[in-house]
Amino acid sequence: MTAPEPRLLVPGRFSSAAIKVGEGELDVRLSDGGNWQVRVRLAGEDGWRLLCRGHLDGSIFEAGLPDDRTPVSVGPLTVDPAGRRVYVNGAEAPLTAGEFDLVALLATEAERVFTKPELLRELWGGAGRSKVRALDSRASRARCKLREAGADGFVVNCRERGYRLWEGDAAGNGGPPR
Repeated sequence: MTAPEPRLLVPGRFSSAAIKVGEGELDVRLSDGGNWQVRVRLAGEDGWRLLCRGHLDGSIFEAGLPDDRTPVSVGPLTVDPAGRRVYVNGAEAPLTAGEFDLVALLATEAERVFTKPELLRELWGGAGRSKVRALDSRASRARCKLREAGADGFVVNCRERGYRLWEGDAAGNGGPPR
């Protein structure tokens, strides 16, 4: 079986190759900056799952999701890494893939403040002024969608430091104690 030719999706940004394997596909991407990622989609699955990502210098970036991929609950919020879904009081919250990635990463340690450089490295593989703005926008959109779904006080901006998932009992959501 021969792999398809890599497709240049955005000139000067990254190259991508989709490879059919068995009952699914692999998607391999390489950026001009040397970052790479490998994603998989099994037959019958709607979306892609991140397998691993890293840099050509040999460093591997952790995906940040629980290894066992079991759901994580924080107050009214349940993050299902295997299904790539977020639920508020049992109803699915309509998050985009990027918003899900942010919420799932924050849910790994709900009360910990993740610094912006950490989040940029985990979500995009690096920093940059435009990426900081994208992170802030993604966090704002996720916060608004979770609030509309009934989970107020989540995706908290810790000024000049970063973000954490949970505001604490001040929101009155019956979540974990501070």
